[in-house]
Amino acid sequence: MNTIRRKISIGFIAVLIVLLCAVIINIFELNRLRASTEAAIEESTQSTEYASRMLNALQTQNRSVLNMVLLEQSIASSEYHNGVYELNAALLEAMENNPDSPYLKAIYDANSHYHSIIEHHSPNLIGQEEERWFMDSYVKSYYALDSAIKSYMTSPRSSVALRVSKLEDDVYKTITPSVLTLIIAVSILLLFYFFIDTYYTKPVRQISRSLDNYMKNRIPYQMKIEAEGELAQLNENIAELISQNKKQQ
Repeated sequence: MNTIRRKISIGFIAVLIVLLCAVIINIFELNRLRASTEAAIEESTQSTEYASRMLNALQTQNRSVLNMVLLEQSIASSEYHNGVYELNAALLEAMENNPDSPYLKAIYDANSHYHSIIEHHSPNLIGQEEERWFMDSYVKSYYALDSAIKSYMTSPRSSVALRVSKLEDDVYKTITPSVLTLIIAVSILLLFYFFIDTYYTKPVRQISRSLDNYMKNRIPYQMKIEAEGELAQLNENIAELISQNKKQQ
């Protein structure tokens, strides 16, 4: 008859299971939080990298166009074509990673307009006509594309509040299961303590007090245990021993 040991063991096992579940949940939530944070950082880093590549490619094209205008060349240099290739490659990679970005759509439209302005440039323009084309058409399209790329570069920074808010939500989601599990564990421990104190500690104190009163003051031993188990058996053995002792006297 190991009722007390069995019940205490069950109580401790229940607490251990709850704590183990808490550890597993915490590990899962922390991994999710880490993945979310790394994704946000990676997205911001990639956006900055793509924008930097596009700006460098645009500067390369701009230098080539300036040389073409100043030197009155009719054919774009290889530097211009390299710049076109680099910008388009960076833009394509960025759109593959984030196809729904309005900033990339604006860059795509501005880039198409910029190239159309250059492609429709006539090599026969001279003097004021060349200057008018450069100031009214080329410069406006260039700065429009430059502005679109810079807007894309700063877009992750402009949404920092949204990213921070999302990370805060992830932190709360990580902490909440831990707090709930801790509350459950504490509740189980309090119930376990109440159970031990009510059904075992208090009856033991009562048995000890009744036995002490009998031995010192000869007060009849009349302790009753409602529950079954080791304590009830102990109480019966004590009562039987006292009864036999009275008969022998």
